[in-house]
Order: sequence, then C-alpha cells, then structure tokens
Amino acid sequence: MTMPARLAWTLQSQSSIEPERAIENEVHPEADRGNSHLSSTLMRNRRQWVVRVPTWTLGLGAVLVAGLMQHAMSRRVLACVQPLVVTVSVPPQAYLVERIGGERVEVHVMVPPGASPTTFEPSPQEVVALGRSDLYVEVGHPNFLFEVRHLESFLKANPQISIVDMTAGEEESCLAEQGGPLDDDPHIWLAPQRMRSAAFAIEAALIELDPEGAPEYGQNLKKLLSDIERLDGEITQLLAGLEGRRFMVFHPAWSHLACEYGLLQMAIESEGKEPGPAQLVATIEAGRDEGIRVVFVQKGFSDRSARVIASELGARVESLDPLARDWLENLRYSAERIAAAIR
Repeated sequence: MTMPARLAWTLQSQSSIEPERAIENEVHPEADRGNSHLSSTLMRNRRQWVVRVPTWTLGLGAVLVAGLMQHAMSRRVLACVQPLVVTVSVPPQAYLVERIGGERVEVHVMVPPGASPTTFEPSPQEVVALGRSDLYVEVGHPNFLFEVRHLESFLKANPQISIVDMTAGEEESCLAEQGGPLDDDPHIWLAPQRMRSAAFAIEAALIELDPEGAPEYGQNLKKLLSDIERLDGEITQLLAGLEGRRFMVFHPAWSHLACEYGLLQMAIESEGKEPGPAQLVATIEAGRDEGIRVVFVQKGFSDRSARVIASELGARVESLDPLARDWLENLRYSAERIAAAIR
C-alpha cells in the first residue's frame, strides 16, 4: 500500500532557487518488488525545483496587490461618472467645449461638417436627442437661421437645458468698417476676441452644472486662453501693414475676422443670393480696381459666380472653411491664405 505524497516547500530569508530531491511516494515493504524498484529508480533520478522566497517580499507583494486593487476601483468609479452632455450648433463651438471640458463632457454638433447652417434641417431624431443635453451653446445671432428656424422654440420649451449665448459679453473692437453692417454677419466665432469671451461663459456654465470639475475646467481654460492669445499675436503680426486691404469672398463669412484685424471683405453674394448681371459686372470692375488675385469660396455654396469673376480678373479660386472643427489651426491657416492673397 502506498503512503500519501509529501510535497517539500522550504521558505527561507534569502532568495535562491536550487534543485532538491523530492520524495513523492513511499513504497510499503510488502508491495510488488518490481514496481518498488522502478519507483525508487525514478525517484532517485527526478529533482524538484524548490523556491526559497525572502520574507520581505511577502509584505511588498501585499502592498502592490492593494495598490492595484485601489487603482482598479478608482477606474470603475470614474467610469460610472456620467459626462455632461453638451450640444452646440457648429463644429468650431465644439472645439471650445472640448478644450475646456475635456473628458468630463460629451459634445454633439447639430450642423455636420460640409452642411450649410442656412439650409440644414435636423431630423426629428436629432431634435429628440437634443433633449438629453445638459447644456446648449448657441451662436445666438438673429441672422443665424438654423437656430432661429429649428431651435428657439424647442429650447424655450425645455428650460432644464442650460444655455450659453455667444453673442453675450464684450463687444468687438473693429479696426475697419465693413461694406455691410457687421451685425448682419452671424459668423462671430471667426473673431478671436469673441471666442475668448465665449470660453469664459462656457467654463462658468460647466462649473455650475459640475462643481467637482471646477479645478479641471479652470486649468483647461487657462491653457485655451493662452493659445488664443498666441494665435491673436501671430495673426496681428501676419497682417501688420495690410490694414485697409480688401479680399474677395463669395459668401460673406469673414467680416468679423476682417473687422478685428483692419481688413475689408468684398462679398459676391448679397442677402443670400447670387449676383445678377449688373451686380456681377460691378463686382468685376471693383475687383480690377483692387487688384484682386484670389477669390475665396466655401463648401456648401455654389462657386459658379466666383469662378466667372475669377476668370475675368485672371485670379485663382481658393477654398476656406469657416466651419472647420479645429478652430485654432483653421483660423491660423485662413489668416495665412488671406494675407498671401492681399500682400
């Protein structure tokens, strides 16, 4: 009859690994001698690795395990924190909210890239989804027709949704009077001063909804304002000495940028309509007088008239996007293209 196996584990204070004989089975004298001889032969030739673990590592292991468990629990707690749902009208506003809110916000854009805010209509599902928002950042301009047509009544009927109006706050300082009233242009996000003012309002609204996130929002705002200030300095230097120069666009989206840096925008489109024959001729003559070399167009709008005028002027057609999501880089790029066109 065989006895139960014995496993030899040795724990000592010094760390080492060495081979040691392990007696796994003890054969009874009366057992079959052939089997006993074979078993004892195998036992003599087999070695068992015995791990000797220093006692101090046991305490360290316990500390590491506890730390890992605490980290995992922290991650689970953070995963349970629901981000604030923030909806905006156009992609450049999303840039502001994401820079300030970080991972504590979930941002939705109503007007998708490539669509025109003048003609875009949200689906019923998109309007219903808007009801989940904690905060809506609106352009707020009376000529921003998307909001006027599709959102004003909805937001009034849902007072639980907080609202940030980008037209509120400090007035823009205009260094050059534009061809038409500046108040007619709803593209206020193309002026760094206006975006700086909106950033403060967005931070305040996020803190009101999520007081625990205040330190994070404050740090993010500080970094964003630094980037806006740097961009403003770059554009000022880029356009220095070009004050009063004119650039030609099809859709009059850039008057706020032009106003802030002392330029003049010449628009082909008037009141949302393409020019008639008489206006087309007048625009061509004005373009010749100004020495226009570039006509700027944008996605979502017909460029037929712009190409006719460019052909008559011997100018080239370039595209600028006032609705790009990466607001900072897009404004830097747009200013560079405008500067190159009028220099």
